[in-house]
Amino acid sequence: MNVKNIVKVMNFHALLRVDKSRKIAKKYAYLGDAVADMIDNIVNNRNIQLDFTIFKVDQSLPVLNIYLGGDLGFCANLNSNITRELWQDEEGYKIVIGRKIHAKHDDERVLLALSREEFEEDRSRVFSIVEDAFLNKRYSKINLIYNHYYSSSEVEFKIRPLYPLPRHLKSDNTYDEDFSYEGEIEPLLEKLIVLYLQYELIVAGEVSSAALNITRQNTTSESLKKIDEREEQRQMVERRETREKEFGKVLDNYTKLSQY
Repeated sequence: MNVKNIVKVMNFHALLRVDKSRKIAKKYAYLGDAVADMIDNIVNNRNIQLDFTIFKVDQSLPVLNIYLGGDLGFCANLNSNITRELWQDEEGYKIVIGRKIHAKHDDERVLLALSREEFEEDRSRVFSIVEDAFLNKRYSKINLIYNHYYSSSEVEFKIRPLYPLPRHLKSDNTYDEDFSYEGEIEPLLEKLIVLYLQYELIVAGEVSSAALNITRQNTTSESLKKIDEREEQRQMVERRETREKEFGKVLDNYTKLSQY
């Protein structure tokens, strides 16, 4: 099988995955912003009496870190950043996503370990842990640890807080709109916050997937260049050898003619 053709296919699929991840991230970022506006309207509305204990966390509790790595090769540097941070994390509880990142064998604080494929097919297992963590206030903080895609030339390793919500979202806003809601407002707010956390997790997952695949695409592009360079060098050697053989034949013929 031609190695160059295999690398070309890998390169093409990586580009497709980048485009797919960007589109999904954009969609869920839009949905997340819409939910954030709803939360903001409830939290900062002058007409709503809200119990703000919903946002309070116990700083003495441990941290939950969600590590987003990848399943595919040609992304060693990005996955090694995640693994390094994972191995240095001795106090926090962990969710590990991606076959290319590995926790220590004796790490009893790993709550869940999934491949990227398993996570994308069914996010409910991660969602349930995050929902339980928020509703039952099990952790002082939830962090996302991943590589953030900005462009084909810019990828950044990030440790981003998922919860507590930053400044209750847009806390500088105030709302005067009056609206009615039957029942307690806090359960609705809790559901919206859970939904917001889920959307943010999806966005981070897709953005990190784009980062991994753009790195994979860049690496395979460099590999294709090297394959072309080696092919060109091989052809140059073959042409030189062919010329030397032809010159040798001419020289032999000339030598034979000289003998007569």
